[in-house]
Amino acid sequence: MARGSTRWHLSRTAGPASPALHWAGDAPHHAGYDDGYTASGDGLAETRHVFLQGNALAERVSGARRFNIGELGLGTGLSLAASWQLWAQHAPDHAVLNYVTCELEPLQPDDMLRALGRWPELDWFANEIALACRHLVPGYNLRLLADGRLRLLILVGDAAEQLQQLDAQLDAWFLDGFSPARNPAMWSPDVCAQMQRLSAPGATLATFTAAGWVRRNLAAAGFSVEKTPGHGRKRDMTIGRLEQSGNQAGAPHDGPVTVVGAGIAGASTAAALARLGRQVTLWDDAGHAPSKLPALLVRPWPERPRHPLSAFYASAFGCAAQALRNAPGWHPHGVALLAPKHTDALELASADALQTQCGVQLGAAGSWLSGAGCLEPASWIESLLDHPNIAHVKQRWDSQQTAGPIVFATGAAGVGEAATAGLPASITRGQMSRLKDSAKFEPSSSLAGAGLCARTPHGVWLGSSFLHDKLDAAPSHAEASNYLQKWQPLLPGLPEPTDDHRMALRVAGQGRMPYIGPLGNGQWVNWGHGSRGATAACLSAEYLAAAIDGHPLPLPARQRAQLDPQRVMRQTSRQKL
Repeated sequence: MARGSTRWHLSRTAGPASPALHWAGDAPHHAGYDDGYTASGDGLAETRHVFLQGNALAERVSGARRFNIGELGLGTGLSLAASWQLWAQHAPDHAVLNYVTCELEPLQPDDMLRALGRWPELDWFANEIALACRHLVPGYNLRLLADGRLRLLILVGDAAEQLQQLDAQLDAWFLDGFSPARNPAMWSPDVCAQMQRLSAPGATLATFTAAGWVRRNLAAAGFSVEKTPGHGRKRDMTIGRLEQSGNQAGAPHDGPVTVVGAGIAGASTAAALARLGRQVTLWDDAGHAPSKLPALLVRPWPERPRHPLSAFYASAFGCAAQALRNAPGWHPHGVALLAPKHTDALELASADALQTQCGVQLGAAGSWLSGAGCLEPASWIESLLDHPNIAHVKQRWDSQQTAGPIVFATGAAGVGEAATAGLPASITRGQMSRLKDSAKFEPSSSLAGAGLCARTPHGVWLGSSFLHDKLDAAPSHAEASNYLQKWQPLLPGLPEPTDDHRMALRVAGQGRMPYIGPLGNGQWVNWGHGSRGATAACLSAEYLAAAIDGHPLPLPARQRAQLDPQRVMRQTSRQKL
């Protein structure tokens, strides 16, 4: 693993509330809790003594295929950086580390870099962690680091509430909240009970505090606790162990995995499973291209706060922005969102202000979506499938050659198929057109508003249509004229479209909500994303891969229930009775 001292400067981004900090040099102090984030002496040495040695991590990870850590209090990311460094030194090359951490008020990435800069040996890890902490939102935030070997799940919010939604089997706990006297909620009986529920048999814990009431809360939850020598001037700390656990989460579904469909959803799912070491056979009709549209936008949907899955798409965007870093076909040049219908959750800018961001004349105000961008799906899918654990069979799926779990990600081709027959869905035709080259219209970003206007190295593409009554594959100049007319008030200098039109069929689930989860009997589905598949692809795939391979699930229980295809199938069955 390459390491260096190169440091990134990260701009501040919108997200959860940040803490009010006081600084003593490069050591941050939380003004509200009146407590420091690290020990007054050598915080790295204390972290290694308390959390790494207190949980005997070096010995336990040396032969592990996977290991799951739970942390209460991400703070500056010091414990994460030290754990990652230890993991890189001691764990097998293809092992996976799941690191689940709770934080009520995440630090800004620049503040994390400043605090961690005191330990140059952690520079490489600190840079990666800070980059991963962009675009955090309340709730669950999955980030894939070290080519997926480190699965970082940041739970932003109250610890008891976030843990209650978690499905995981954690092997070790770092209790690293602020002082129990200043932050008693982090050490409450409710939090300790959730720790017990989420612990694997033999799970351990370690914390810097030896407060009696904290040890009693842990003991009441079922942990055997004891005092042990602390670090530096701290005489005592606490370690513990949970011998018995009824936690059945995380049991993997064995066998090679079959994925049907090589579009964005299918390729993402196959790649997510392959990164976890699973052998995947991907079936797709050789006569169908992986994606017929030249460009798609990857962005959050803050203008739709009332949608039942608005929190899911906010989390999905952060996951995608991290996972797509340096990916072929990804252009994170930002997206200008013009004339949004709902503005409660948006920071609005005038048309003149937005023009400086996107480089073209605008006819409406809107909002700038930093970190969003344009994805060329064909290039990205090709890179995803270039993995030694994926066998791509370019023909129609043969059910007689299938063993082990199977994931259906068939897009519009799956409508009417037996696997998805009980899932209500609608199909729409979507067309995009390449615009004529014009020196007067050269956007430096992509735009959203009356559809999408995507800037790619191969031209600017405008779209798109949403037609229910025309599902053929023939290109239509009249269709292009229709969405051109809708865009013209927003982009006064818009040139005419060329004769280069691309069309695809989209399938959307009931209420424009996708179906992601188990169908039963070893069958799973990742289907019905409509026009939001590019944004949802990474998180959807990682959720299914985690469920199939037995890792902490990166979606809270409430979102899993909303996406559950079996729930919809049960409702449909009751309606037919």
